[in-house]
Amino acid sequence: MRVFIDTNVFLDLLCKREGFFADSLSVFDLAVDGRIELLISDLSIANIKYITRKDFSVDKFYEVISVFRPLFTIVPVGETAVDEALALKDRDFEDALQYFSANQAHSDYLLTRNINDYGFASMIVLTPSDFLKRCFPAAT
Repeated sequence: MRVFIDTNVFLDLLCKREGFFADSLSVFDLAVDGRIELLISDLSIANIKYITRKDFSVDKFYEVISVFRPLFTIVPVGETAVDEALALKDRDFEDALQYFSANQAHSDYLLTRNINDYGFASMIVLTPSDFLKRCFPAAT
């Protein structure tokens, strides 16, 4: 099962965001156990560096990403995703880039906390909590 995670899901884990950390951790645990393949866009890695710049020193960022790096496949945004996002003209361009990257990578699911931003999606978009309940009810 190929599961694409939006930037916010990874940030919930890294920053231990209250109310969201546990579900994100459970999703990553599924990857550790080899039960799912996690995908993340290269854009997310850059966004995470920018968003955590006040919370993580440069050394801490590299350390944290290096620890988690073996758990996910990095999916390029690329020209096709940019062109598709431009053609879509959605109000949230970054989420459109994420979606089209996930779509190109043949993801089975896209996990995000911003489900409403993916109203245009044809793939299944779920919160980590809903994903766990739907696909791994024993883990919840």
